[in-house]
Amino acid sequence: MRTRAGHLVVAALAVTAAGCSVGQGSPDGWRYLRTGPVAVALPKTWRVRPDGAELPGAHGRTDASLSVTASTASSTSTASSTSRASTASTASSAQPGRIPADARRETLTIDGRRAQVLSFAQAAPDGRPAGHVEVRVRDREGHPVTIRAWAVDGTAHDPALLQEIVNSVEFPVT
Repeated sequence: MRTRAGHLVVAALAVTAAGCSVGQGSPDGWRYLRTGPVAVALPKTWRVRPDGAELPGAHGRTDASLSVTASTASSTSTASSTSRASTASTASSAQPGRIPADARRETLTIDGRRAQVLSFAQAAPDGRPAGHVEVRVRDREGHPVTIRAWAVDGTAHDPALLQEIVNSVEFPVT
């Protein structure tokens, strides 16, 4: 399910991120969500959840969502096998939550760390067209961190929303 808006979100992310280091901070009026070893900026209108945040939409629907999954040293082997399973599932793009085989894949530097960024258009959980991004990176201790964000086409109030989220990723010193 590809839409013009989904292509624009993916293209905007790719053009802005290509050849540059991201992790350059948040836009004016955004706040940082600190979860585990990572901090990610999001607009102040988003509602914070235990594992991320969401943008409430009309009629009780969610228009955008962000989740952060960080592994600890004791769960690194589980995260590694989960990552392999996720990679193996890329061939099936018909189910929500799976990364399509044709997702745009880039290697970027985020806050001094090498990261894989996958961006693609796919239906939101309620079936509306949406742009998605998944960032796979390691924290300061070398543990895997996965950041997933999606926004329904035309309802996230910012055409560069996913790009700004990726640009804001930081690993604060504790």
